[in-house]
Amino acid sequence: MTRTISLTEREERVLRLIIQHFILKATPIGSRHLSRHYKLNLSPATIRNVMADLEEMGLLSHPHTSAGRVPTDLGYRLYVNDLMESTSLTEREKESIEQEFEETSGEINDILIVTARVLSQISKLLGVILAPSLDEGILERIDIVRVAEGRAFVIITVRMGLVKTIMVEISQPLVEEQVREISGALNARLAGLTLEQVKTEIATRVGDLPEGHTELVRFFIDTAEKLFTFSGPQEIRIGPTAQVISQPEFADVKKLRSIIELVEDKDIIVHLLTPSPSEEDKVRVTIGGENPDKRAKTLSVLTSAYEASGVHGTLGVIGPTRMNYPRLVSLVNYTAKTIAKHLKKDS
Repeated sequence: MTRTISLTEREERVLRLIIQHFILKATPIGSRHLSRHYKLNLSPATIRNVMADLEEMGLLSHPHTSAGRVPTDLGYRLYVNDLMESTSLTEREKESIEQEFEETSGEINDILIVTARVLSQISKLLGVILAPSLDEGILERIDIVRVAEGRAFVIITVRMGLVKTIMVEISQPLVEEQVREISGALNARLAGLTLEQVKTEIATRVGDLPEGHTELVRFFIDTAEKLFTFSGPQEIRIGPTAQVISQPEFADVKKLRSIIELVEDKDIIVHLLTPSPSEEDKVRVTIGGENPDKRAKTLSVLTSAYEASGVHGTLGVIGPTRMNYPRLVSLVNYTAKTIAKHLKKDS
């Protein structure tokens, strides 16, 4: 939504209070309640007029026959962009997140699972994380270990600490000295490249190695696409769903069905979590109708990119548009920094 709206100070105060009330209570709020419970120094009649103006601007809506108002997607957007104040996580929450990561094995899959779980537990929404795009990963080294005359283990290590081991069988006898030479030549010419570069450039970089090594070198060239691919389509981990479906919005069967369908279709979540290049360094907030998929039109998605050792992934939370945006921006941002720190530590 790119619509520009200019509000008076009074309108800003009323809109902020209505949104904050609705985030906490999930119930519409009327002018009399605002007048009684908040220090606005305005009469109910004046507040009612301000609310009517905000509704006319498309920032509030009037559900059913209720006398109260609730925020619209546009109201939330203006709040997120201009009105909300930053909120930090408590020290206890930060310590809890750190402890969860400290107790992992350090394997990337365990770190991803813990991240999705932590995001779900603290946000009370749906925590999600995309694994790093490993085509960006840097090749650390290639080790070749001869185990028999025509058999060897090939061990490929990526800078993040990921390791892939496969057994190679070729008809050409493998001599220990030749294996060391090939391993040294491969590392000299390929180490330091991204996996994507290795796959596209390996033929030109190692194709001129001595004839005595032809079959083993040819194996690396011919199988490079498979050999230097560490996963299939970008993997995703989703936290427990119990928290998010307990939100009052999902008492509505249609809304409940939409988020269940979303969880079951991971391709949609991948699409929702993929940031544009201009958004990679900040928390992106996508609200309701701004989401491209119809199943996400009643949801908000907060995402942040994380980076470690040259590879990038995305994490975030998904829930109803009624969510505590300031706190969740802090949660997503802090978790992105924490996972990056632990991935680098274990690389």
